[in-house]
Amino acid sequence: MRYYIFEPACDTPETGSQYPQVQKMGAGYDFESSNSVRVLSKSYKDFPDFKPNFDYLVVHAQAKLTDLLSIAVIHGGFLISERLKRVFEGLNIAPHRFYSAKLKHRKAFYENYYWMYIICNLSSFVDYKKSSFYVYDYFHSLGFIEVNSKEEYSQKEKKLKDKNPDKAVTIWAQKIYLNESFDRNLDLFEIGTFNANYFISERLGNAIIEEKITGCSITPTDNLIVSG
Repeated sequence: MRYYIFEPACDTPETGSQYPQVQKMGAGYDFESSNSVRVLSKSYKDFPDFKPNFDYLVVHAQAKLTDLLSIAVIHGGFLISERLKRVFEGLNIAPHRFYSAKLKHRKAFYENYYWMYIICNLSSFVDYKKSSFYVYDYFHSLGFIEVNSKEEYSQKEKKLKDKNPDKAVTIWAQKIYLNESFDRNLDLFEIGTFNANYFISERLGNAIIEEKITGCSITPTDNLIVSG
């Protein structure tokens, strides 16, 4: 099965030239509250026991409303329309929850949008010996590094950061092989740890195209391979 990188589109006739489409919350939004969108984080091991406050997100006046919206104020999921939500609900998605979100675009308000919060890390299903990794410093690759297991990755990552406390040095994956324990029925997922992309199956990609969902970038990738 072939996989694709899935993300919001940028600077297209559908989305408009403004990116990201959502750059801020409404006036007076309390970012310090216990249910603020800032509380949501990829550091969560489970979903929060509160309802996050998404009242309201401001869509830039020069951007267009789409089914998938690019957003700057929160990470770890997707801001989606009711139409895209229905597409996702019909397929097999990594652990997620939908939270109602209120949007303002120009002078109009919209309440048929959702924040789809995803908690997914599949680094335990990676075949490390087959995969390839490199040392990364900001926007520069500092060369490949051998990694033979998840434990070895953690050790080398820690050693690298300890040696470079003042630099944003990390280890990223260049090509990822998933082992036979990976759930091939997943239609949307994230590897995590050393890769920040969201991947979708060909089945989900086709559904998005058939339903004419707007605002999506779907890019074929040869850097994710399922063994077996």
